[in-house]
Amino acid sequence: MATNILKITKEYDTQAKCLLYLKSLRWGKTVKCPNCERDKIREIKSQPYQYFCKSCKMQFSVFTGTIFEGTRLPLPKWFATIGLMLNAKSGMAAKEVERNLGVSYKTAYYTCMRVRIGMLMEHSSKLVGIIEMDESYFGGKARKHRKIADNEQSIGADEISLKRGRGTNKISVAGVVQRKGNVHTQVMEKLTKRNLLAMLKHYASSDNSILVTDGFKSYKAMDDYIDHLVINHSKSMSKGITHVNTIEGFWGAVKNGIKGSYRAISKKYLPFYLVEFEWKYDHKTYKGNEFEKLLKNALQHEKDLAYLKAKSTEQVKKIAYGK
Repeated sequence: MATNILKITKEYDTQAKCLLYLKSLRWGKTVKCPNCERDKIREIKSQPYQYFCKSCKMQFSVFTGTIFEGTRLPLPKWFATIGLMLNAKSGMAAKEVERNLGVSYKTAYYTCMRVRIGMLMEHSSKLVGIIEMDESYFGGKARKHRKIADNEQSIGADEISLKRGRGTNKISVAGVVQRKGNVHTQVMEKLTKRNLLAMLKHYASSDNSILVTDGFKSYKAMDDYIDHLVINHSKSMSKGITHVNTIEGFWGAVKNGIKGSYRAISKKYLPFYLVEFEWKYDHKTYKGNEFEKLLKNALQHEKDLAYLKAKSTEQVKKIAYGK
């Protein structure tokens, strides 16, 4: 269900209304200490929505241990940013948020990064059924008028790359998707049999499942783990259920979003943008209140995750969930 920006800005137009909403989403009727999880709490009257835990002697607020902690940006602008990002199916650049909300670029950028942290989802079940796996390569078109250093790597229009696909110096990302289900991605330094098989085992169940890939030799290792079908792209793009059109469609959405909205993304922060596109793919047919669901999820994540030098989407998730 699409997020109604006008409804959000009307219903949550003051800091107090936003705080009350976050409080109800995080704790319901009973406030609990984020440190010891006990409910022996005293509200500090001189500081609205500030609490003191009688058990562990900790002072906290609804922001403590969330992406909102330490923010000086008014919550109505936070809520508007979240609504704008949810509705921007191809992504929304921080410059657009800057213009729409009248904040500085730095504020818009770090707010957007924290919202992406709020999109981190922990899925309780593994992918099953017909599963597709494929890899993609992120980088710009060749531009001979500019050279880049050997250690400089980014995803955008200025990156030099004389080849396309496998065997390039582009950033490789593996993806696995369940048809009519969720998608997972992971930035990989090397697309080896071991790395790809480890990713598949982590996200997908081999019971009652069929894996579909193209003819890339590293996928041969999947045969001993799961029933495996291979589509030979030199002969056809699909043959009945044997195709990887679903995951390739996801790659197309990600690349169109990067090219159209972000222009250039550093390798360092690519996993966070992939998390955003995963969220949007997983919720494209969601019938509930997506805005509320994201807020509930965002109240579980610390803001500091946005500054970590995570090397993969999987590492981002491990940090987020302490695993």
